[in-house]
Amino acid sequence: MTARELSFGYYSGGLDVTAGNLTIRPLQKLDKAVSAVTDDEGVDGDWIYAPPQEVSNFGGGITQRPYPSRVFGLPKTHTIRHASPDGEDHLIFHLWALSFFTGTRLTSTEAGFLDATPIKPGKLVDFVLLGRGLPIAIELAETFWATHRAQPQRARLVAAAVHALFLGQNPLSLQFERFLILYTAFDACFALAKSIHGTVGVVRHAERVAWMCGLFAMQIPVWADPAAPSGPEVASLRNETVHEALFMGEPLGFALHGVGTNKNLTLEMEALICRLIVALLGASSADYVRSPVNTRQRHGLKLD
Repeated sequence: MTARELSFGYYSGGLDVTAGNLTIRPLQKLDKAVSAVTDDEGVDGDWIYAPPQEVSNFGGGITQRPYPSRVFGLPKTHTIRHASPDGEDHLIFHLWALSFFTGTRLTSTEAGFLDATPIKPGKLVDFVLLGRGLPIAIELAETFWATHRAQPQRARLVAAAVHALFLGQNPLSLQFERFLILYTAFDACFALAKSIHGTVGVVRHAERVAWMCGLFAMQIPVWADPAAPSGPEVASLRNETVHEALFMGEPLGFALHGVGTNKNLTLEMEALICRLIVALLGASSADYVRSPVNTRQRHGLKLD
């Protein structure tokens, strides 16, 4: 294949990286694009929110609806180029992997953001790349693609897990919404792990998170432990929420998990999903994979 290049965004820093056949460069309009986003009235803290919904009226003017448009776009800031890609899907996969390792949603589409997205890198993961960092992460993603190109569903499952991890952190979501979306990230990770590593017999929902932890010698969180007296809490919550429209015993949105305790289930789910994605991409030997998930601290991720 001949070289292929895509423009993408939004990334506020000056990514300038070469790793093997991949090259990432900032666009000349980077500073202007960053200024336009940071000055946008939709910015609150480190996040930018979808603008108001606009519709054209019969007089040729624009009317704003009293609700956001949900799907929105941001300016492109960089280009990604592959010297000999297998096709556009190859580059799109690298954008998903790059999104994950930079902790921010990156897209080559015109409107690739849903509801809200951080404008500060690193907000959507709990790790910081150490050492050579990003070049090695890009090489890891390239090795994954080369190893699994004959099974394209595996690359799609990586993208699905990353996207669900990101969507599950929408600041506007209610706790039960975050829980459900993050659980689908577990499902994507399980499907990928099963495809790559295989299973012995049927692995029930109640056992899937623990099975993945065992696959990578990770400690099983107490909320995912099938050996717990009442079974894994995360699976029970999922069944009640999906099949009975109840969360913590109440109609959806009327109760919270962890009230009056120091538990933060969705935060721990996010942390475990991050570790599973790193392991599934091929870095299961990284110390980060086995680091604790019940903390708010950021961890160093050193890739060999």
